[in-house]
Amino acid sequence: TMNKWTLIVPAGGVGSRMGANRPKQYLEIAGKPLLIYTLKALDQHFHQPKFILAMATEWVEYMLPFLNEAGLTERCTLVAGGKERYDSVKNALTEVHTPWVGVHDAVRPFVSQETVDRLCEGIAHHAAVIPVVGLKESLRKKTSIGTEAVDRSHFMNVQTPQCFHLEYLQRAYEIPFDETVTDDASLVERTGVTIHTVLGNDENIKITTPIDLILATQLVPTL
Repeated sequence: TMNKWTLIVPAGGVGSRMGANRPKQYLEIAGKPLLIYTLKALDQHFHQPKFILAMATEWVEYMLPFLNEAGLTERCTLVAGGKERYDSVKNALTEVHTPWVGVHDAVRPFVSQETVDRLCEGIAHHAAVIPVVGLKESLRKKTSIGTEAVDRSHFMNVQTPQCFHLEYLQRAYEIPFDETVTDDASLVERTGVTIHTVLGNDENIKITTPIDLILATQLVPTL
């Protein structure tokens, strides 16, 4: 069957929260960068999709041997990473020629097959599908006088890959960049499209802090 998926992985970021000497997507676990684990997981779960990597030029040479070794070079298109994540995705969109497109964080290597199966099922019936999980902690909201407890069952954590029929994501990226857009789904939602949610998986965390890296190091052998 013809592959219907292109996956955009914005990896242009220079992440500061980790405080390491390199962007977190290039931090190595067992001799391989996080980004490679992410790509390999997606490759397995989506059954050989096309990839578009938005990368800062200075990291391309570093990544090429890993892409080769993973057998991904043929299906990877590299585009310039932009100043903002928004710019990276917008650059990548010009290279998408499949009906369905997913956008996935470079530092989420632990998305599960079950999550991807639910997304694939959802995209057949909806313009936009994203994975979410419930909150585990109690939640409070700032008010004018202090804070108040809120019912956490009304909220959810959003994960990636966020998946769309191509034309809806393209239309959304005609909206100019602004700071309040935190992900692709919120941009698509502004065009009047309803966002369908499916269950994600708990280990599908974004590796952004030193404690996340400890978790990732424990989880990598399970891939």
